[in-house]
Amino acid sequence: MPGLFRSVTLRGEKAARLSWGYQTAAVLRTWALSKSDKGEWTLTAGIDRADPFRLKQTPLQFTAPRPGGFFCFPVRAVTLGKESLIASLGPPEH
Repeated sequence: MPGLFRSVTLRGEKAARLSWGYQTAAVLRTWALSKSDKGEWTLTAGIDRADPFRLKQTPLQFTAPRPGGFFCFPVRAVTLGKESLIASLGPPEH
């Protein structure tokens, strides 16, 4: 049934990160992935630590564990706050 879920939100704690190649750009404390009605993915997260220089590099990747593997999304843009970040994500990679 295509189009059954127009919007969705996934949440998690610990073990998620933004990476630039093999280097960690940010370690996330808590996170939520939201998919809008238009199919756009957004990450909102509390951060344990972040490297502002690495967060400006490309390509960035968001990864988080899930049963049987990992979520993996390319990062299009990041807005870094004092204790949190918001990122625009591309479609999930398989």
